[in-house]
Amino acid sequence: MEQALKKYIKIWLPLLGVCFAFLPLADPFKIFSSLQKFSFDTLQIIKPRNISSEDPVIIIDIDDLSLQTIGQWPWPRNVLAAMVDRTLPAAALGFDMVFAEPDRTSPNKVLSNLDLSPALQSELRKLPDNDNELAQSIYEHGTVVLGQAPNMKSKTYRPQNKFGIVTQGDDPKSFLQTYSGTQQNLSLLEDPAAGIGSMSIGNNEEIVRQLPTFEVINGQIIPSLALEIVRVAIGANTYQIKSSNASSEAAFGEKTGINNIKLGPLTMPTNFDGNAWIYFAPIQKLNIISAASIFADNFDPSIFEGKVALVGTSASGLLDLRSNPIEQNVPGVTIIAQHIQQIFSDTFLQRPDWLFGAEFLIGIFLAFVLTLMIQNFGPISGLVAYIVSSFSITGLSYYLFSEKLFLVDPVSPLIIALGVYIFATFFNFLFTELERGRVRSAFAQYLSPEMVNKLADSSETLKLGGEKKEMTFLFSDIRGFTKIAENYQGKPEELTNLINMLLGTLSEEILKEEGTIDKYMGDCIMAFWNAPTNQPDHALRALRAAKNMKKAILQLNTSFHEQGMDAIDIGIGINTGDCVVGNMGSEKRFDYTVLGDAVNLASRLEGQSSEYGVDIVLGEKTVKGLRGENLLELDMIAVKGKTEPIRIFTNIDSGDASFEKLELMQAKMLNAYRNRQWDLALELLMQISASSPALKEYTELFIMKINEFKITPPTELWNGVTFAKTK
Repeated sequence: MEQALKKYIKIWLPLLGVCFAFLPLADPFKIFSSLQKFSFDTLQIIKPRNISSEDPVIIIDIDDLSLQTIGQWPWPRNVLAAMVDRTLPAAALGFDMVFAEPDRTSPNKVLSNLDLSPALQSELRKLPDNDNELAQSIYEHGTVVLGQAPNMKSKTYRPQNKFGIVTQGDDPKSFLQTYSGTQQNLSLLEDPAAGIGSMSIGNNEEIVRQLPTFEVINGQIIPSLALEIVRVAIGANTYQIKSSNASSEAAFGEKTGINNIKLGPLTMPTNFDGNAWIYFAPIQKLNIISAASIFADNFDPSIFEGKVALVGTSASGLLDLRSNPIEQNVPGVTIIAQHIQQIFSDTFLQRPDWLFGAEFLIGIFLAFVLTLMIQNFGPISGLVAYIVSSFSITGLSYYLFSEKLFLVDPVSPLIIALGVYIFATFFNFLFTELERGRVRSAFAQYLSPEMVNKLADSSETLKLGGEKKEMTFLFSDIRGFTKIAENYQGKPEELTNLINMLLGTLSEEILKEEGTIDKYMGDCIMAFWNAPTNQPDHALRALRAAKNMKKAILQLNTSFHEQGMDAIDIGIGINTGDCVVGNMGSEKRFDYTVLGDAVNLASRLEGQSSEYGVDIVLGEKTVKGLRGENLLELDMIAVKGKTEPIRIFTNIDSGDASFEKLELMQAKMLNAYRNRQWDLALELLMQISASSPALKEYTELFIMKINEFKITPPTELWNGVTFAKTK
């Protein structure tokens, strides 16, 4: 069954991988479009547009200095008229603003708010109207282009006959952004203007990457402010919009959108919706002058000779700030200026329709190749192929951008390839796990679970031998098991169920601390830490497991009490030391286990837990690796079969403050005991018993020993060491 599944998937996996290439078409959650924009922005950041020394665009900036010098905005229209007059040599002068209402500072507007004598009113009425002055200046200049702001609120539009439009192919209105109306200038100002253009930034994205060339307002096709400025500057009259299915434009009957725009000798490529990609340069490289400088006495208007002037604002209070791919919070007028620069310099970023198809085919090719590589040569070979593909596609994208100004998306094919790599690697991993599962099934009855996992990972594990390392060992035993067994005479099944439940509960706490259970010996559990994997905190893990085992037994005893059963008690011994761990046995039958004196000592310490009346006994070396765990020294003991004594400890469940007091009393007691100060030791033992009921059996043991020593004093060689009589 597994082989058949593997063969089936191996045949269809390349085709399934190719399906990933279709993800950009669906573009779930706009992931691919966002990544595409990021890649295009990155290209511009790496290589922004260079500006020629013959840059034809001058930005007249109404900046903070201008507002301080001339006054707050809006300025009187006669002031703007003076500005228009001073730019007279310009080939075109554009305003990135709308003059929708009459000037409130005109003399005839001011009269209505003042209580003046008839004679004075008559004199003021003789003064020229500010709007008329600006209209006269626009007329005399001859190349002024005004802006308008399309919107979806108003539904009115006053058509202008400043330009002509010729369309070829499909109707461009079906592709352009549509608005119901627009905010226009006073007729008084628009009539003498040479051009009227839309100031729209397009789809109002946070980062401006494209600008519309045309828009539809109340059914009329309107050019952008940038295009109108260019038209007026070169003296052209008519735009030519070329869409799909026009002559020389292959579309095979499909309505694929607008292809390009012609204006006099200039041809501008566009996207299908008439938008044009803007290739940005840092604004510090733009030719920007303060509007205040135009009114200076020493200003030379000849700087506008043959140039295009564009009036806008960077003043912080006028809120005309935008972000582009390479800079944030730049004046909106600079974005329009850069569009004009591109038109004159013929440096257009392009993304023809066929590029998406090419990227799609590259994605399919990569998906197919990567799947075959992973199937036949493994994930590493696939990863190498993916890395090589990544560098190749990214390099090609940068080359086409820097040399051809093509916007080629490197991200979508690479994301597709990455998805295919993960997809194919997953199935490769699945096949490997199937093989490992066969190994686990074959050997689970003969080896421990830990060794089965290691065997599934590497067959190198199937060798005899071991390694020397420091480990922590835990032995746990059920106290009074013989008596418990007597209560189940004639009920072996119930006794087995009880033992299995107890061992299962205790084992679970060991496994939670990632201990390895070496073996079960009747009612005893042997476990260890720091093998087969390294665990630097192995001593702490063993102690935590022991404490949790105590808690688990207490919970079981509560249940036993409710059922009328006797309580269960356990003893735990923990020791740390060097040993040899590995596969022990013969070539045909072996087990993963440990050998060493430290293991035997842990077993002996478990046996001493009942002697000292505590649940947990820890060896001296284990305690050296622990801090802040309320460990109390019990005695210095030489376990049975050994002559070298060690200090043994137990864990006390009490608050830090009470433990410190108990620890101090215990230290004084042991010192008095070892120095044969029997009365002082007895006094301290009484205090310890009163302060810690858990040490009641322990204190009774020492009281008994001291009383015996008082009757039969130890020899002069006695140094406080207890020699264990039992294991």
